[in-house]
Formats: sequence, structure tokens, C-alpha cells
Amino acid sequence: MVDAFQAERWRDFRRRADSAPAGVYRHHTHGWEYVPVHPFGDEPEVLARLNLRPEDCQTADAWWGIDGDATLLESGVAAAGPGPARLFAKPTPHPEGWVYLVAVFDAPFVTRAAFEAAMVRFAEAGFPAAPQFRLRWGDRPVQLPDAEPAAAPDPSPLGR
Repeated sequence: MVDAFQAERWRDFRRRADSAPAGVYRHHTHGWEYVPVHPFGDEPEVLARLNLRPEDCQTADAWWGIDGDATLLESGVAAAGPGPARLFAKPTPHPEGWVYLVAVFDAPFVTRAAFEAAMVRFAEAGFPAAPQFRLRWGDRPVQLPDAEPAAAPDPSPLGR
């Protein structure tokens, strides 16, 4: 059953995706749509256009539409971010009941491959419908059982 908050989150995601269709990515194996906010370190063409190096991609966030719901998946590297490598969900104060997902990688920079692997891990854990993801503001973040996100492939652009 779709609640009003879920429907609003989905509409918000669709507005983002529909307003800039060229910027919408599709997950390589599952086909989920997502809209990156920052570039990934394993996209040499994008990095060249932006005059960035892979090492500049210490964080990469994206709006992700999944199963008629949506979230912001925030990601970063452990050396620059909030603690050790792990995956967790956190509540937000937004009235629509947004739950943001966070992936922290033990890597020199965030790659699209690692980001998409984290998406799979969250989906396999039941996001968005599983009860552990029904967080409200004031609830504690929920960490996925395995502390280490799925192994990231070689982060070098030539490793693709």
C-alpha cells in the first residue's frame, strides 16, 4: 500500500528525473533510475569535462527512485567521512518522512560501481518497504548487518 508520504517522495523524484532526463542514470543490472548530484571517480569523460581527478570524488550522492518510493543515497570514503566503511539508514526531519541512506566506502574515491553495489545491498535488505527503514525523526540510524559494503572493483578509470 502506498501512503501519502511515499507518493509525495515518488513525485519529488519524478520531478527531478523528468526535469533533466539526460542526467538520469540507470543501475547496470537492476535498471533503477537515479540522479547523481556529484560525479563518480570512475567516469573519465565526466571528470575531464569538469576538470576533476578521480581523487576529487570523495563524496557522491544521488536521488534514487525504487519501487514507487525515493531516497537520497549519500556516499563517501571513510578517510574523508563519517567513520568506517558501512551502510546505514537515517531519519530526516522532512515532513514527507524521507529516510536517507548512507554508504561509506574503504576506497580512495567513490566509484559508480561501488555506489551501485551499495544500492543492491540496500534493496536486498528490504529498502524501501522493510520495517527497519520506516524511521521517524528522532529514531536512531539503522546500520545494515554487514559493516563492509560490497567490495568495490578496481577504482582506476582503466579498470572498467
